[in-house]
Amino acid sequence: MTTNHKVYQALIVGSGFSGISMAISLKKRGIHSFVILEKEEDIGGTWRDNTYPGAQCDVPSALYSYSFEPFAGWKKKWSDQPQILEYLRFNVEKNGLKDHILYEKEFLSSLFIEKEGYWEVKTKQGDTFTARSLIMAVGQLHHPKIPTFKGKEVFKGNIWHSAKWNHDIDLKGKRVGVIGNAASAIQFIPKIVSQVEFLTVFQRSAKWLLPKKNTLYNDKDRHLHRKYPFMLYWSRHSNNAFNGVFYHLMGQNKFWKKFWQSVSMSHLKKTIKDPELLKKLTPDYPMGAVRVLLSDEYYPALAKENAEVNMEGISHFAEDGIITRSGNKILLDVVIYATGFESNPFLKDLDICGLNGISIKNAWKQSTETYLGMTTAGFPNFFMMFGPNTNLAHSSVLLMIESQAHYITECLTHLSRNRLKSMDVKPDFQKKFTLQVNKRMKKTAWVQVKESWYKDGDVIINNWPGKAKEYQKLTKTVDESAYTFCQ
Repeated sequence: MTTNHKVYQALIVGSGFSGISMAISLKKRGIHSFVILEKEEDIGGTWRDNTYPGAQCDVPSALYSYSFEPFAGWKKKWSDQPQILEYLRFNVEKNGLKDHILYEKEFLSSLFIEKEGYWEVKTKQGDTFTARSLIMAVGQLHHPKIPTFKGKEVFKGNIWHSAKWNHDIDLKGKRVGVIGNAASAIQFIPKIVSQVEFLTVFQRSAKWLLPKKNTLYNDKDRHLHRKYPFMLYWSRHSNNAFNGVFYHLMGQNKFWKKFWQSVSMSHLKKTIKDPELLKKLTPDYPMGAVRVLLSDEYYPALAKENAEVNMEGISHFAEDGIITRSGNKILLDVVIYATGFESNPFLKDLDICGLNGISIKNAWKQSTETYLGMTTAGFPNFFMMFGPNTNLAHSSVLLMIESQAHYITECLTHLSRNRLKSMDVKPDFQKKFTLQVNKRMKKTAWVQVKESWYKDGDVIINNWPGKAKEYQKLTKTVDESAYTFCQ
């Protein structure tokens, strides 16, 4: 237990892509008085936690990497989890961040001390830290979503969530049930289907899926990338340009929607010949309304004789399996949740108190309002990365993260240069930004489905309604008129 009397210029919570990007940005601007609190024994966030078979990024590596740190050593066009984690470790080492990271320090609470103009942060381990600014870089996808089913406690088999994969259990010869069919499921199902005796996928609705066409990079490719760095930049920019076209899926462009739906259906029909299975795997909602998935292996896995897709719905668990709503019993030895994450409410279960001791939970009780998805009124010197309405559903979120790291660094530099105690976004700027975002959301495909992880009730709370380039422009400089400054 430590009471640290040093007042840091910044305290960063989380050491995933956001936290590391933030730390690098600070160091590049000459800000060295900061610390990163990491709750685990290693960095990496979601790329540390998700170790399920086949875990892989669904954004090409040339784009799912920092613009300032292109990497010539990628083994695949779409990289696997272990190498992405190694890339993050490489960035920590290269930028001298090791001494700034404190491991096994899990955030417990924070309180803004208005008189002093700093944040007091406590950890679950009993430590206390003080910092002029508090930067939450905890991401959106780190609380596994566990559905509530009757009788789950009586099930005598093994059960886990894909984000907490049980590597001690050998699936060979076992009857396995997978609940869910989204991003994680389509990656690990092809890896386990040949091991198990029988695989049942409990599917609520079909997903739009496009071919991934992943390619391996050989030694010659990597040599060329090192010798001619412009090739990596070209790959990055070409992927970004392609995603700019893909962006139109999220809106109401009928041409592109029809085009990509035809590509998806062609991909499906090429593999799935059974009419009943084909019907189960055909979405009944507009493409782009929920996350579009990428895989070359998922459909072939479901076409195997020892796999089935069950759409009867789950009634309850039994000792030896699952009872569907149709009354059928599916005998199972293992159940794996592929049910995603609790992304809402933002900053889930975190005790953060701003001016007059108001908690962020109460401040957002009526609606989650922010300015640029990074600041919120009543919480001076408080910043969020990958916060509300900053997720990209069509491209690399690192484009947004780098913009946020730049913007926050500009804010801290302004405070330091002008010897200001604090800055707090004005409520009218925050309200205007939130209203504009919500108005634009009504024209997107995301409103056309009742439920998705993008939504909190009827409000699209996760996604950015425009392209990354628009957000980059908005965050290039700090509009000082949007903030109240205190000396």
